[in-house]
Amino acid sequence: MSADKIYQQVAAYLKQSIASGELKIGDAIYSENLLCEKLGVSRTSVRKAIRLMIEENILVSRQGKGTFVKGNGGGVLHNALCLVNHYTRAMRYDVTDHYYTDIIYSTERATREHEMEFQIFSRVIRTAEEALERFSKLKFDGLLVDGYFQNHFEELDFFRRISPNLVVVDGHPGETGLPVAAPDTKEGFRLLLGEAVRRGGPVAFLYHDQQSLHRWRADGFRAAAEELGVRAEWLNYGQNITADNFLNLDHYLLIHDTLRPWLTPEHFGGTVFCSCDYGAAKALQVLKRYGYHAPEDFAVAGFGGVGFSCYTEPEITTVKVDSDRLGQKAVELLIDQINGAVPPGKDFLLPVGLLKRGSL
Repeated sequence: MSADKIYQQVAAYLKQSIASGELKIGDAIYSENLLCEKLGVSRTSVRKAIRLMIEENILVSRQGKGTFVKGNGGGVLHNALCLVNHYTRAMRYDVTDHYYTDIIYSTERATREHEMEFQIFSRVIRTAEEALERFSKLKFDGLLVDGYFQNHFEELDFFRRISPNLVVVDGHPGETGLPVAAPDTKEGFRLLLGEAVRRGGPVAFLYHDQQSLHRWRADGFRAAAEELGVRAEWLNYGQNITADNFLNLDHYLLIHDTLRPWLTPEHFGGTVFCSCDYGAAKALQVLKRYGYHAPEDFAVAGFGGVGFSCYTEPEITTVKVDSDRLGQKAVELLIDQINGAVPPGKDFLLPVGLLKRGSL
């Protein structure tokens, strides 16, 4: 067989290995030595076959690492992760805090530290079909999916049709079968409730159930309260309101109208736990409006540890969620998933800490 035909034999063998599934997208191809020995060809023929397949966009060579199966399409295909932001992400940036930006920066940094490429996708996705169409020419080793998508889709399984490897970041593990990286809300509220137990008095939980993040925190509060034997009155300021209307309403008024009836003499000395620091700040304003003082009359606690929680008077006792580390651990969980080191459905719960301040 002529030398020109031998390299084609090597290329045909590699293409058959890819077609049969023996070599998958992202896999390193066989070593030169193995191909030479198995096919009885020279290194020159092997290298010529590999160059051909790189030109055909089937393989990709990474300096110092090797040659890998690339796959179909024209987008980023190999050795890359993509953070899929919900299109409202930019609307949730806040000049007083960097909770969400920390997730973005840390996921990019952690991805680069693993010597992988990083992309962010922030376009509008309203339906599963729209997501599949927008990603039709973009293939990634794995996806980091913004947990905010859980507010708009009952299930996120359609993302698996884009990449089989994915992690939902800052989502609700109980509302999806996909792996989730989220704060350990039960542990956080256990720490806060421990303070309330020492203080004594009635307990209320001020929350809403319009978003998955708040439902996850409500689940954590319920589990912690049951574990500690604490009875609480649940104050839902998002009930009987549609999700679309809820986002456009003044949440201070909702919190005021929900919390005010609980502020009675029989509840003096009690504690109001809130599902987020924003709610806690508004609860403090309600107390101030009616001449009550925290923590003397009513104590208040938040959740999240966002920056402005120390700008209130008094400063808010809260649970610190290290969103930078949350993003980092989400990347590590995803890479372990890609490498087969963890089961596909494994979650990660981020340890949290107590920020003891003046409000409790």
